[in-house]
Amino acid sequence: MQLERVLIVSDSPDRKAFLEFHVKGLKLRPIWYPNILAARMAARSDPFVLIIVDLNIPMEPKLALINDCIRWQAETMVVSIGKTEYLMKEKPLPEVSSVVSLSSIKSVPVLIKEWVDRGR
Repeated sequence: MQLERVLIVSDSPDRKAFLEFHVKGLKLRPIWYPNILAARMAARSDPFVLIIVDLNIPMEPKLALINDCIRWQAETMVVSIGKTEYLMKEKPLPEVSSVVSLSSIKSVPVLIKEWVDRGR
């Protein structure tokens, strides 16, 4: 049985490790790419059940990635972490039900566990 893939986009090794740990704990397969361009290409062609994007600097390429995900994987839930005040004020992303913005990385494990328990 192939594990369902979760794309993780984070520039911080500690935060990436935190996210990977919780994804693996839910019997999902974390996928990470060494640069944002590779992650964007993967989002356009590879299926993911969940996409987690840590919005730290540089933020613009990550917002472009989220927009790609909305376009190419419309049914996939996208979780953005951080910069919630900016997202609410500037509205750089379309309002769609598949995108969830969290202010803290600590909220991610609870959210994805609930998502898995609901049957996605």
